[in-house]
Amino acid sequence: MIAYENYYDSHVHSGNSGDATEPVDAVCAAAVKRGLKGIAFTDHCDIDGGRHRCDRVRRAIVRDVAEARELYGDDLLISAGIELGEPHHNYALAGDIAGDPGLDFVIGSLHRLRDTDDFYYIDYENVDLDSLMQRYYEELYELVESGCFDVVGHINYQMRYMSAAARKTVDLSVYYGDLFEILKSAARQGKGIEINTSGLQRGLGEIIPSPEVIGLFRRAGGEIVTIGSDAHNSRNVGAEIETAMDCLKSAGFGQFAFFTGREARMMDII
Repeated sequence: MIAYENYYDSHVHSGNSGDATEPVDAVCAAAVKRGLKGIAFTDHCDIDGGRHRCDRVRRAIVRDVAEARELYGDDLLISAGIELGEPHHNYALAGDIAGDPGLDFVIGSLHRLRDTDDFYYIDYENVDLDSLMQRYYEELYELVESGCFDVVGHINYQMRYMSAAARKTVDLSVYYGDLFEILKSAARQGKGIEINTSGLQRGLGEIIPSPEVIGLFRRAGGEIVTIGSDAHNSRNVGAEIETAMDCLKSAGFGQFAFFTGREARMMDII
């Protein structure tokens, strides 16, 4: 497999999967074994968690990636990244954290709305889904306008739990007008989106965002797309990357991106 894996939560894992964390070098070993050419480690760094936690995550990932490069730098391109959660909830702190010169890559993600729980914990039987969706796109627009990230992570993240866990479905096409404006804003700023393959592994049945949304980004003028497995463990490093590549090609993209030094390295899709 000739691929660049742009997403992995490493040792300071704060996600919802419950998986045990693994040393960065163990993940690198798995990536090399599976034929990957590059991997970006992107630990959760949630702005609502406060400066102390964000600083701890940021320093740890930069340190551990530096150590991994000593061991695997000849075989694997390794980037130090963070998944910056809800940067629009504190613009000043988000800008400080994302501005760390030791970071190669910053994903901007929306896991929770103001004054709510993470979408993982919401009781979808007792919420107004239309209101929830509208609030999601309002905050996603705020996130994109903040500009302190390289790509927007797993757009329509909430669908992972509405569809897989709560068995709730909505017609996403109803919201495509709002989403198109969001994607145009990202493209205008030279920002990208992430294709996250976790939906194929966690019951949703498709990548996040859907192929239709990837096509919307293309029509909005978007050029930068990264690919990641949201693996959370070495077993799933690089999972379903080929599927994501196929979706990119179907949407009219000829390249994907891998970030080093906060710059997108464009790679041909083969």
